[in-house]
Amino acid sequence: MNPPRQRYSRLFVPKKSGDDSVLGLLMLHGPLGFEDAGRNLVAFFRDADAARSAAQTLQTRKVRHDLTTDISEGDPLEAYRAASQPFPVGRRLWMEPGESARSEAPEGRISLRVPASRAFGTGSHASTRLALLALEDEALEGRTVLDVGTGSGVLALAAAALGARLAVGLDMDSEAVFVARENLARHSFGDRVRLYAGPLAACVGKFDLVVANMLAGELLPEARRLLGGAARRGRILLSGVTREREAAVLAKMRTGRWKLDGRRTEGEWISLCLAHV
Repeated sequence: MNPPRQRYSRLFVPKKSGDDSVLGLLMLHGPLGFEDAGRNLVAFFRDADAARSAAQTLQTRKVRHDLTTDISEGDPLEAYRAASQPFPVGRRLWMEPGESARSEAPEGRISLRVPASRAFGTGSHASTRLALLALEDEALEGRTVLDVGTGSGVLALAAAALGARLAVGLDMDSEAVFVARENLARHSFGDRVRLYAGPLAACVGKFDLVVANMLAGELLPEARRLLGGAARRGRILLSGVTREREAAVLAKMRTGRWKLDGRRTEGEWISLCLAHV
């Protein structure tokens, strides 16, 4: 006799609803994983009640969505498994978003093992990819890096992997920091990363590079502190900025002797590098 098929739920959300903020909301409800389905972001849930709770959260935020529960699986979550396959980013990085390493990183690449979890940041989202690509172009050897809104710790880990002598990750979400600390143990260079839960205002010291992968609504109120966290002749890397908010972000950040020194785009997402001269 064949074993009974498992059931799952699927929640569709239009990408235009704001990928990062919606992703953060969905993660609070313990999804199994996500799939990029063209114009939609799809969240998979094993627990139907959790899926309904996620849908209710979206409803209260007036985010359009479509929920289907009690779906019978043939092979459990094939789409999620496919989304969890390792993939390259840039010239040197190899992302491992699955729960266990599936293979050795190709020669010349550094493996970053950051399983999908409640903490945002596996490298699969455009804003994270843009930040990783920008990090590759920075001269990080022996430098210090501050990663604001570190989430899973992926950018702090990438900075350490690329030669930073110290990367500090900061996040207001204590659960994200807990997850990120688990991720440190998966890497030989994790001892060069320090993680803290708390506001940027509590962070002291100056850093050669300040990184913030945050939505404009989160970034703009912290603009002065982000600028203040950079050392003299330091640099700032911003990601999570959409095209429609780019002008507002630049108007706030490009002050004094700060100038735009790099820009990348992917779809509606933009990363910006600023240099202090």
